[in-house]
Formats: sequence, structure tokens, C-alpha cells
Amino acid sequence: MSEVKSEVDKLKTNYDSKISHLHDKLNTIEFENGNLLEKNASLHSDLRKMRDVVDENNKKATESVRLGNWNEQYSHINPSEIVAMHRIPGKEGSPRPILIKFLRMDNKITLLRKKKSINEALKVRIGDDITKLNQGLLNRLYQHDNIVSSWYFNGHVYGSDEEGTSHRFEIFDDIAKKLKK
Repeated sequence: MSEVKSEVDKLKTNYDSKISHLHDKLNTIEFENGNLLEKNASLHSDLRKMRDVVDENNKKATESVRLGNWNEQYSHINPSEIVAMHRIPGKEGSPRPILIKFLRMDNKITLLRKKKSINEALKVRIGDDITKLNQGLLNRLYQHDNIVSSWYFNGHVYGSDEEGTSHRFEIFDDIAKKLKK
């Protein structure tokens, strides 16, 4: 019986030591868990602040792109670049048209490239009036069998053939010869 008792005491001591060891491990894990919870809360707070900063930066970037686009959509033409400007009679009840002759073709092209946004923003019509000779060329292109579409852009007449290739035409060009090239 004493052997059994010593065995039981041994087992109990072993058991108590293991329980004490597990209890120490549990305390360590609870301490580490508390530290991790604090770190997690800190990281969540930092993440929230970073998201706020990112959202603010996105708003600023969007606003700067919008303002940049607003600034670019209007042509700022130096008055010295305008050769002549005349207001001509128009329809009653509507604004009178203004004809403008520019010193350089670049200014005209810049204005015409932005005409859609200017037309929408200012509720005006900006157009590049076509000459009678260019209108005649456009009519010849419309009637030509090998031309699918033709248009007038930036002072030049263009047409696309059946293959979809665009060609630039001059007033006295032979359309058939130009298409063969």
C-alpha cells in the first residue's frame, strides 16, 4: 500500500506540476492575447485614420482633376492673336453671330478642338464656316461611289474609302487618283 501511496503522490506531484505549468502558459497566453487585442485596436484606429486620409486625398485629386479640366476646356486667346472681329446681323431673338479672323491657324484649331465643351458651357455655337469651294469638294465626295463618308475638320476636307482609310482632299484633287495612291 505504501507503494501505491507513493505512486499516487508521485502522480499527484507530477499532475500538480503539469497543471501549474499549464496555468503559467495560460497566464502568458492571456497576457499576450491582451497585448494583441491592444495592438489590434491600435491598428484599427490607424487604419481608420489612413482611410480618412485616403478618402480626403481622393476627394482632393478628383477636385483637382475637375478644376484642371475646367481650366483646360476654355481657350485663353491673347487679343493680339485676333486680326479682325465683326458682329454680324442674326436672327431676331437670338444673339448676333461674331466672325473672328485669327493671326495664326493654331489658335483657330485650338478653339475648334474645344468647341463642344465651350458650346455646352456657354450655350453658344462655335462653328468653322466652310468655303464654297470646300463645300463643292464635299458634295463631289458625297456623290463619289468609292467614298463612304466625308467631313470637314479644321479647315480641311477628309473622306474615308470603302476600306476605312481616311484621305485628306484638296480643292482641285482628282478624287479617283487620290484614292488609288
